[in-house]
Amino acid sequence: MILIDTQKEEFSKLRDIRVFGRISHDDRFNGNLLVIGLGGVGSRTVCNLKGMMVDDIIPEDNIHFLMIDSDIPEMEQTIEDSKEHVGFNALEVLSIYRPNIENILADGIKKNPVHPNLANWMDADFPDVTVTKDGAHGNRQIGRLMFSNAYEDIRMLLFDRLEEIHDKANGNWMDVIIVSSLSGGTGSGILSDLTYNIRAYGKAKKWANLRIGGCLLMPDVIFGNKSVTEDPELMFRMMANGCAALKEVDYYMKLSEKDDAYIFESTTHKLVIRENLFDACMLVSGKKDSQGYLPEGTVLMDTASFLYKLACNKYIGNNDVNDDSKLLRDVFFDNEKYSVTNWKMEHSDSEIATANCYYKVVSEADYKIPIREIENICESDLFNKAYKRLFVSPFDNPQIEADIKGALKELDDFLHAEPGDEINLSVNGLIQFGQFTKPTYKMIKKHTDGLREHMGEKLDNMDKELPVMIKSIKNKLWNSLDAVIAKYIKVCGPYAAIDIIGAPTAGVADSTRGMMAEVKKLQELHSKYTPSGEYSRIIESICEIVAKRFFTFPSAKRETENGYYDACIKETLASERNRIMDEIDAQDLFGDTLRWLQQRAERLDEIYSQFGEDLKNSIEDLANEGKVTTKNILKNAARHEFLPTDYVNDSRINEVKDGLIRLMLDNEANIDNGRVVPVKDAMEKIYRRLFSGIGAYGPEKMLSVAFSDKKLAENDINVMFGSPTNDRRDEVMQKVAAAFVNDIQEEKQLCVLKDGYKELLLNKKYISVPNVMPYFSRAVKGILMDKPYNEKEDSITLNPGEIEISISDMYVGVPASMMACTAEMQKAYNAVDSSYKGLHIDEVNRDMRDFPNLCTL
Repeated sequence: MILIDTQKEEFSKLRDIRVFGRISHDDRFNGNLLVIGLGGVGSRTVCNLKGMMVDDIIPEDNIHFLMIDSDIPEMEQTIEDSKEHVGFNALEVLSIYRPNIENILADGIKKNPVHPNLANWMDADFPDVTVTKDGAHGNRQIGRLMFSNAYEDIRMLLFDRLEEIHDKANGNWMDVIIVSSLSGGTGSGILSDLTYNIRAYGKAKKWANLRIGGCLLMPDVIFGNKSVTEDPELMFRMMANGCAALKEVDYYMKLSEKDDAYIFESTTHKLVIRENLFDACMLVSGKKDSQGYLPEGTVLMDTASFLYKLACNKYIGNNDVNDDSKLLRDVFFDNEKYSVTNWKMEHSDSEIATANCYYKVVSEADYKIPIREIENICESDLFNKAYKRLFVSPFDNPQIEADIKGALKELDDFLHAEPGDEINLSVNGLIQFGQFTKPTYKMIKKHTDGLREHMGEKLDNMDKELPVMIKSIKNKLWNSLDAVIAKYIKVCGPYAAIDIIGAPTAGVADSTRGMMAEVKKLQELHSKYTPSGEYSRIIESICEIVAKRFFTFPSAKRETENGYYDACIKETLASERNRIMDEIDAQDLFGDTLRWLQQRAERLDEIYSQFGEDLKNSIEDLANEGKVTTKNILKNAARHEFLPTDYVNDSRINEVKDGLIRLMLDNEANIDNGRVVPVKDAMEKIYRRLFSGIGAYGPEKMLSVAFSDKKLAENDINVMFGSPTNDRRDEVMQKVAAAFVNDIQEEKQLCVLKDGYKELLLNKKYISVPNVMPYFSRAVKGILMDKPYNEKEDSITLNPGEIEISISDMYVGVPASMMACTAEMQKAYNAVDSSYKGLHIDEVNRDMRDFPNLCTL
């Protein structure tokens, strides 16, 4: 059997099983959220975010995703990918491409055949262009033109989605986060139009609690792509685009302070609004090290990881200290203005400038405690031990051979009996000898008894019933054998049942044992059977003696009568046996039984072998990944063993084995018919029962086993964690905490600032430690509050739903001039030839070239 695609998906869910590090999904997410990916890079980022959340969120969380793009092949591919839970489904994709756009600019903007409002913001000298369905090709005005052209459809679909989310929102509030690259044509081209349309719709609906955030990715985010860096012209155009887009965003982030308004027009709609573009905006740039720029995928995944935090109920601040705990998303959307000390090299220390913008830059370092990986290692170890027991020879249990012989006993007794012996077969149609009357001596002498003739008639009648009799014997035999198979398949599993059947074609280890071997023995006995005429000769001899002599003594007559009667019965029994033997041969009872057993074994092998092998491989793959991770992360551990030395015992291994057997047998029809088997749910139940003996503080106990100087038994860890205070536990937890905190890697900056500029910004630092690991978290907190970290107690909070240490900084009120990448972007922008059209989305009503350079503080 070949594993079907849907089952591959189910096996992939094994990585989501949580026992020790289980995260409760109750109130885990801060819902009422729509995350929109614009263009290719923005959509890939949001796709990563969706992948992190899709298996955990529930409808009540009211968290939704949307992709808006102009690249039809890309959108078709993501819809196809969604079948594997790695893309956007058809309801989450919104295309701004319409076929009628292709010829709109065929004769230039002056001869545009459609309503002039569609593109009255484009330069009259915009060149002839054929728009295609594979994107805006880096031209921001083409991106905006496609959006304006499709606006009538888009506004309906977009506003319906907003209405749906807002209607479900608890507390009548909702947040929208728009993720877009600034370097292309679609995302940066429609960013402002889309955002202002959402804001205007919320205003029209009187949604007082609608917040819109931005996540803007600079051009250098994708400079890790070789295809980009090998094309200097492409890099130049992307940086120029990025600078133009950022200048516009910067302008509209402060629009409420200007005597100006944002204007958007389509064929039939006009939007005029005077509000800031975003309530909060996060900047993301690429990061360059000695190896060059980080790969795009790494940056996008890091960005998605931070967005994931915004979607969670993640808190900043410590309720235990100043009762100042606050949701991270609320901190992100906080748009108050902050004072910033100017760059000391250029200005005096007393000069203060107001960071009159809402840009935020995030640096974060997450140290994931590899509980999931540790679980996978322990699960695989126990699974493999249990799985091997499914293949242990079942004949170690002598009762199995006794049960097989018991199922064959009736036929075995019949075949071992001699001609003339009584036939003890539980089948209708056999001759009932109690109906015959013993003849008298006189009747025997005169040949008037008629006993043999009467018995012959019974034999002839039995002949008519023989086919049904043998079929009944066969059915009973098969039912008896099947009952043994069913009994032991529940006890030993399907693979042991194959051994019990003993079919060589199903790959049994020893084909000399089992049902088929025993049936072959019976078949051989049957083939050696020889009919006997002994009792006919005895009858003839008695008749001859009686005919020649006359017995006068009553005892002699009785002896003759009895001998004659017994010989007739035995003659009939021998004849009856002969006929049964012949019919067994005619119907090939033993051959059919052997073929049936072989098919039964091959069927079991076909149904279960591939499934079991795939399950085993999936669990081993997770364990191997876990071993690589723990080897790197837990290099300071005394050992890479995570369960007490006496935890893995026969009882627990057999418990897993029994669970695997139940999983297989309960899903025989699903496996056989190619339907999905709920492997994840079944294995999670097995693992839960298995590890229930660990008890509370599971993650900390597992790490204690790994980091303790001496190997620990179950009783040791129970003593260590059985009371609020325990010196041995505290000592081990100190080692564990130090292994993580003192091995801090380089921070992940989602925007790189110029050297020294961090000192000028308000830094909101937050540290969270897992509340499901209280003793470990207490040790982490102590290390961070001590030298050389010297963190304040009120910056550290216990966060639910996490198995990680998060140490993050949010720099607030960052001017664009502080970004390390702005100089190159500005340089490319300044070098663009004035004849190039499409740098700015509105080159008629507003010339952004007059807006100050990004590098100006």
